Amino acid sequence: MSPTYRRYALAALTAIYVLNLADRMLMMLLLQPIKEDLGLTDTQLGFVTGIAFGLFYATVGVPIARWADRGNRVTIASLAIGLWGMTVMACVLVTNYTQLVFARIAAAVGESGCKPPTYSLVGDYFPRPEERTRAMSVYWLGAPLASLLTFTLGGWLNGLVGWRMTFFLMGIPGLALALLVRLTIVEPRTQAAVQTLPVPPISAVLSVLWHQQSCRHLSIALVLFYTLGFGMAPWYAAFLMRSHGMVTSEVGLWLGLIFGLGGIAGVLLGGYVSTRWFADDEPGQMRMSAVTAALIVPCFVAFLTLPHKQHALMALMPLIVVFNVFLAPAYALLQRLVPDEMRATVMAIVMLLVNLIGMGIGPQLVGMLSDALMPFLGANSLRYAMLTLSFVAFLAAYHFWRVGRSVRTDLTARGTSWSTQIGNPVSAAEGIGSSKASCRQ
Repeated sequence: MSPTYRRYALAALTAIYVLNLADRMLMMLLLQPIKEDLGLTDTQLGFVTGIAFGLFYATVGVPIARWADRGNRVTIASLAIGLWGMTVMACVLVTNYTQLVFARIAAAVGESGCKPPTYSLVGDYFPRPEERTRAMSVYWLGAPLASLLTFTLGGWLNGLVGWRMTFFLMGIPGLALALLVRLTIVEPRTQAAVQTLPVPPISAVLSVLWHQQSCRHLSIALVLFYTLGFGMAPWYAAFLMRSHGMVTSEVGLWLGLIFGLGGIAGVLLGGYVSTRWFADDEPGQMRMSAVTAALIVPCFVAFLTLPHKQHALMALMPLIVVFNVFLAPAYALLQRLVPDEMRATVMAIVMLLVNLIGMGIGPQLVGMLSDALMPFLGANSLRYAMLTLSFVAFLAAYHFWRVGRSVRTDLTARGTSWSTQIGNPVSAAEGIGSSKASCRQ
């Protein structure tokens, strides 16, 4: 495949990831108008955005990823983003709470089928370690780009045509992208390879994730990192409103710009440093991730304790930058540590843990801490609840550092396929390595 075509494929896969996240951000942005229009309570909204969505998104992703590890990933991704587009457009028909719940569950099913196959495809289109890290940098730009798209376009459309039509219009690109991907993106696996590729049992995947030191510590670091990220996410706006007296429109504009531009800067910085300074130094990449993770704590201290809103917003920018630096090197390495036929399933299992633990525990923990501190600190209780959770970044930094200590040994001992070492569980756990494409470097 030509370099031009591979860049086109990367752009298309990144676009799927952008839409994959835009829906969730749009829901967060439009919660208040939805609440007022349908007469819902905060508890109902919490269920719709939390358990109803997160549970189905996390659990359905595993069987879809198993399909992606042995099937045509282009077909799976196109079907998933097409389903996502239809369910988002169907929100135009929602008139009550029950319909909204089922619409969010259907959207979760569509979204869960997007990330594992597209993530796996990026690895096959860019097999060499340095180019894979650069490609992952582009792919993970989907998150900040989704922030910019959602908060700017979604807010404008809501004021113009209302929340239902906003969802309808935002879903149309999903159908168009599904058709484009199906017709123009080629599955890198040959048809014969798709038919004969052995599918590792879940027990083998879990064995790799736990017994191989690098996989274990990298997975734990990612779960801790996302617990912090998901835990803080619902509270940024509330903190700025409570502690700095900002209004919704003002908060939306600033968060959109800071999360969008700061996220882009962080992802690109992480990819650039990894490929230029640590191109053949995986331990150096993980030490860099550990240092940037640790820097999150002082950044949070500044954001949460500075007395003026202008200073707090200025401190939020570097916080978002360092939050995104680890993405490209961490996920590129995760692909190299597991065999080709296990890649999508590993991603789904890690994201299952991330969503169940991070999305389930993180926000709830901040809320409980804030309520517990309310009698002593009053309006400042949220400030110190968020500050307490920020120290989870030190734990994530520790596990990133541990990856740096074992990664070179694990990459050297890796095998080309789980089936080559299935007769020796210990060897399989410790020696299963990167994808076939990576091994040909």
